[in-house]
Amino acid sequence: MLALLSFYKWFYRATSQIMTLIPSSVWMLVLACVLSSVNVAVVAQPTVKVLNGSYAGKYLPTWKQDVFLGIPYARDAGGPNRFRIPQALNESWDDIRSATQYGDQCPDDSYVIGAPYGQSENCLSLNVVRPAASASKRSTSGLLPVLVWIHGGSYQRGTTGLPQYNLTYIVARSMEIEKPIVGVSINYRKGGWGNMYSIEIAGSGNTNIALRDMRQALAWLQENVEAFGGDPNSVTIWGESSGSFAVGQLLLSYAGRTDGLFHKSIQESGSATTAWYNGTEWYQPIYDKIVDQVNCTDAVETLECLRTVPFEALLPYINSSAVVGPGWYLTVDGDIVPEFPTKLLDSGRFAHVPHLYGSNSDEGTDNAPVGAINSDEDVYTWLSTGVGFGYPTSAVNEIMQLYPDDPAQGIPLNTGTERFADLGYQYKRAAAIAGDIFYHAPRLHDARQYAKFGGPTYIYRFNTRAYRTNVTATTYSATDALAPAAKGVAHFSEVAFVFGSPGVGSDPEYQALSDQMSAQWLSFVYNGDPNSAGLPEWPTYDQGTNGLNLVLQTQEQGGSYVEEDTYRLAGREFLTKWAPRRHV
Repeated sequence: MLALLSFYKWFYRATSQIMTLIPSSVWMLVLACVLSSVNVAVVAQPTVKVLNGSYAGKYLPTWKQDVFLGIPYARDAGGPNRFRIPQALNESWDDIRSATQYGDQCPDDSYVIGAPYGQSENCLSLNVVRPAASASKRSTSGLLPVLVWIHGGSYQRGTTGLPQYNLTYIVARSMEIEKPIVGVSINYRKGGWGNMYSIEIAGSGNTNIALRDMRQALAWLQENVEAFGGDPNSVTIWGESSGSFAVGQLLLSYAGRTDGLFHKSIQESGSATTAWYNGTEWYQPIYDKIVDQVNCTDAVETLECLRTVPFEALLPYINSSAVVGPGWYLTVDGDIVPEFPTKLLDSGRFAHVPHLYGSNSDEGTDNAPVGAINSDEDVYTWLSTGVGFGYPTSAVNEIMQLYPDDPAQGIPLNTGTERFADLGYQYKRAAAIAGDIFYHAPRLHDARQYAKFGGPTYIYRFNTRAYRTNVTATTYSATDALAPAAKGVAHFSEVAFVFGSPGVGSDPEYQALSDQMSAQWLSFVYNGDPNSAGLPEWPTYDQGTNGLNLVLQTQEQGGSYVEEDTYRLAGREFLTKWAPRRHV
């Protein structure tokens, strides 16, 4: 089986194409030729019976996997359920329903016409990818650990159907190293559809429904994942960017009450403290404007009126509201988000489970203003008005002292005196500040609290510049050019390495790093510990006085190594103090 999996892995990497889960007739013809040469038997369409009824999925012979796509975990979120917490399914059926197509994307402004999924409010669905029974070495209990992917997109956009989130690759890798998993990805409401807030919303108890969607999906898995061969007592939640915000927020939900929904966490580039936590002062005018735009102003119950507006009529106004400031994020509602995240973390009121967490060396290159930071005055104005903390003058002056205009200390790392002045004469200075404000300082604070209050904590710094990628609605592959030097090891760079997808590229050094990282992530999913035979030693964070990180990079760069968590330490510690003031 391992030799056959290696052949498949080589074949797909050589073609630099991603197999869509609903392949075209041409692609099927190519697969038929390949499969006939290795004498793979035809397997019947897989079926599962969950509490409500049965689903038929699709068998992928190339991967020896079963996939079940677009399975609802809650009722349609449109009409009377719009801007309402997720409603549990209340139907059952005797026939077998199809689960071979990604479910609709939850509404946002990024929908691509022609993508292999639609867009609607009936979008609360999940996907399951598992090794076929004939290809899987089951655990002694007969069940496999479950890895749940929560996609990013600034909490405003995205969907599980995007090709860069294809779980077939990491599930194939789990089979290859004989640590098979069940992979799951979930859709949830985003932007104004998932985080609408106002006095009316708060008064109705329907706050933070994006986070509640995620918990509902996890609750559905607790009831049903065993039918797919997954272990409900071994669930790891995993996300990147705003998906990582969400993992942090799930850890803090109800001050650390997990209700047995998950048992380990993986966070890539994002903290619960990275996100905004605005209140009615910010959101009420936006809500009121939407109400006026759809002629609900004269209604006694404006929220009820919004639920009667046709989806197509409401969509453009919700989408346009996302461009006001940062868009829609979670709020401190005294319920599922009982206090500011920093307060919960500092008092240990979060889920004490094993954590794997990290960030990329040059995160700030995605957040630094381009072409706008050319002088000390520009830095001062940006910090005063553009980062969402309302820093007083004294704090701005301190930050500017901690982050001087020295390109050798700027971001991207290790680019010397090069300024990339076409992006702004002090671009590198701004990139260092932005990366620390939004990613590295929150990660430092989180890691300290995770390690202090319980749960083994493993921290990384990813340090390999990725290749540029080609992305369509159905394909994801690397080009032959590295990301721009001015971007460095940017936000999202590590994702393809963990998934083991074609976005890594064909460079043997990159393939080897991807194999290493995916094995470390999968070892963590299995044991709550990323260490395993043949992998670099990864100590827990608290094994060093100043905290320890594993730097993840290619052998050509010197290989992965352990460092003390002291880079730009004074700046990160100062920025951490201001995290509770995160607002627009």
